[in-house]
Amino acid sequence: MKRQLSDEICGAARERVRRLLAARPDLRAEDLAQHTPLAGSTARAWLSGRIPGGREVVGQMLRVADLVESGEILVPGGRHEAVMLSDDNQTRITRVARQGTFYETATVRRVAEVCSYCVEHAAIGLVTGTFGVGKSEAARAWRRKTAGKIDSLVFEFSEFSGASKVGFVGGLGRIFGTEKSTGDQNGCAIFDELCERLRERPTLLIFDQGECARSRIHQIIRQLHDRTNDAGVGVVILAAPILLARLNKMPDLGALASRIGIFAPLSGLTKGEMAAIVKQEGVVDIDDAAFDLWWKQTGGSMRRLMRAIALVKAKHAGKRITERTVAGVASHLWTDAGRAA
Repeated sequence: MKRQLSDEICGAARERVRRLLAARPDLRAEDLAQHTPLAGSTARAWLSGRIPGGREVVGQMLRVADLVESGEILVPGGRHEAVMLSDDNQTRITRVARQGTFYETATVRRVAEVCSYCVEHAAIGLVTGTFGVGKSEAARAWRRKTAGKIDSLVFEFSEFSGASKVGFVGGLGRIFGTEKSTGDQNGCAIFDELCERLRERPTLLIFDQGECARSRIHQIIRQLHDRTNDAGVGVVILAAPILLARLNKMPDLGALASRIGIFAPLSGLTKGEMAAIVKQEGVVDIDDAAFDLWWKQTGGSMRRLMRAIALVKAKHAGKRITERTVAGVASHLWTDAGRAA
């Protein structure tokens, strides 16, 4: 029996759907299958590679992926009026805009779109992506571009600031110069004064590492926005994909999920972007198989890519890059214990 589609076409389609599910941990293969004539078991088997899939299976999975990415179906949090941004880029890329050591990738543009939307509409936006895709750097780049035009600040959560309600409100209040001293008995007073300061000086609040914050902290963010959005205060939350799953499963976060006006699940660096960046960095003598392995090992992480490029240029300058070279770089930078670094 003749195969309907080549392994290359099936593999590319499978990888695209896998990236979508990685960016949307609230979805499973069965959720996608509900919007196709396919059985859930068929979708699972195809995604795992147990079956190659013909035109019907591949076509249906790509069709439903398009619908999810455009926000037509399965919108995060179930809010159908929310804007949904996708960073899927199928166009050919020959060069990525660069300023110094900073590259303006699709991730950077998506984060900028979310920040600008939340300023314009005083909305809450959520940007999710795995560690290292460049969310924080993208937010910093947007702030540099809008400095002097738009008031914004970044509050980066830690395991401590993301656990204490009063500690969080007090820390945010100090940035705005609130006069009340911190302490459990002053939590409400600090919150009220913080709302007054924000109403007087509307500011885009960017919360980084949002996955570190407990549900009660996210409730305060939601309440803060409720009290100040009519004055023009917007909120952007940058987080790992796990937060998206929590928003859909934890009742305590339902109020926040219902207020999110724009979502941007990021899959990170595209293969075309990586090829352009590697070339612009002067790494041009590389095997096709080595590049494919490098792309797989990078996993969409800008941080991993730039670390790898630095090591390749330091240790293998002027030499042809082979699969063995990439495997050696991976052993130094991407051990299982350090993949989240």
